[in-house]
Amino acid sequence: MHELGIVQSILEIIEQQAEINSATKVLRVELEFGALTAVMPEAIEFAFEALTKDSMAQGADLKITIIPIKAICMDCGCESTLDSYVPFCPSCSNGILNIVQGKDEMRIVSIEIE
Repeated sequence: MHELGIVQSILEIIEQQAEINSATKVLRVELEFGALTAVMPEAIEFAFEALTKDSMAQGADLKITIIPIKAICMDCGCESTLDSYVPFCPSCSNGILNIVQGKDEMRIVSIEIE
């Protein structure tokens, strides 16, 4: 479960930012992950709940957004949003797809603290 390691890293960043800003509680955390990162939101939520126990982030609202896959066909130039990765263009059925979104994004969008 690589989500556990991801959440541990996220919590380190949250704690650093909370300390810098003299926070006493984390209220909300918003995360984004590219669809091709294979991150399971349910596993992130589970790990977040388990790892924040007895911390300033315990009980924080967690919002996770999965960024869809967006690709451009190198043959016909068609830009497509895909539900899952396919190795061919949905428009011309040929070509090589250049993934321009949803590939490797993993980011903390916002942290709300008090």
